Amino acid sequence: MHRIAMLAGALCAFVAGLAGCASSGAEPPVRRGNYLLAEHQVARLSRTMSVRYERFEDSRCPKDAACIWAGKLSYHFTLLSQSGSERFALGGDGVQHASTTLPGVRFGISLAGMRVRPLAEHAVVLDVDVLPD
Repeated sequence: MHRIAMLAGALCAFVAGLAGCASSGAEPPVRRGNYLLAEHQVARLSRTMSVRYERFEDSRCPKDAACIWAGKLSYHFTLLSQSGSERFALGGDGVQHASTTLPGVRFGISLAGMRVRPLAEHAVVLDVDVLPD
C-alpha cells in the first residue's frame, strides 16, 4: 500500500511539472538551417513557430533600359509564433534581419543556396540562424 501511495505522489508531481511547462510562455527551440521556399510557402521552424514567404518585389532596372534609379530586390516574410507575428523584408544584399519577437534568431537570404539549387521563379533560400545564449 505504501508503494502505491509513493507512485501516486510521484505521478502527481510529474503531471504538475508538465502542466507548468505547458503553461509557461517559453518558445521551443528554433531549428536553424536553410529553407527553400516558393512564394506563399511556409517553413516550420519548431512545433509552434513558422515563417511564411509572402511575396517578391523586383523594382530593378530592366535589362537594356536606361534608368535613373537602379531599384531593388526584396523578399517579404511573416514570422508566426506564440510571441506573436512579425513581418520583415530581406534584400539580396546579404543584410540579416534580427527578430524582435524571438531574441537571438536572425534571418537572411542564402545566396550560395540560390546558386547551388535550381529555383522556381521568385523562389528563395531562407537562412535561419540562432545565436548561442
